Amino acid sequence: MKKVTAALVAAAVALAPTARADSYDFELPQRWSDDLAPGSHCATPGRKDTYVEATRRWFKQTDATSVANDTEEAVPVTHTVKEKRVQTLEVSGTVTPKGDLVKNVSRAYGWKYVHQVSWAVNQKVGPYTLEPGTWGRLVWGFTMLDGDAQDVKCSPQQTWEAVGKPYTFTVPEARYSELRVENPQL
Repeated sequence: MKKVTAALVAAAVALAPTARADSYDFELPQRWSDDLAPGSHCATPGRKDTYVEATRRWFKQTDATSVANDTEEAVPVTHTVKEKRVQTLEVSGTVTPKGDLVKNVSRAYGWKYVHQVSWAVNQKVGPYTLEPGTWGRLVWGFTMLDGDAQDVKCSPQQTWEAVGKPYTFTVPEARYSELRVENPQL
């Protein structure tokens, strides 16, 4: 995967949904900015950036447990995580300066960005309220964001121009859990 800017990751994490007791369709974040769209105006010739468009937010389930309530009152359900789960985005790059080979033979500049989201051992999932006489599944995992990206450069005519080929990415956003009631009556 090509580079994904740290701003993209920060925006994705900031837009992560919180855990909910009912299932729903995951909404895409609003456009971060159309300012970087190829063909649009830019102010600083030579500046490089990345135009990003979110295409899908989804739930990557990693674990689940069955729950049931055979009482006549609603009860809270929780689960203690028994196995650590981690989703990682790792992006890195290296730049070697041009010029006198003798000076730069051992010089290379690099960077590495790692973003991890995890469920830790002994962390609690829930609590969610399970209605009387019902059963279901307590599920947990991660919200993921897919998108398309295009590197761009500000031309001397002050318009963003595409650089290289477009690419796709998947970013782990946050932990997510929910209670899915499978059968309304036991």
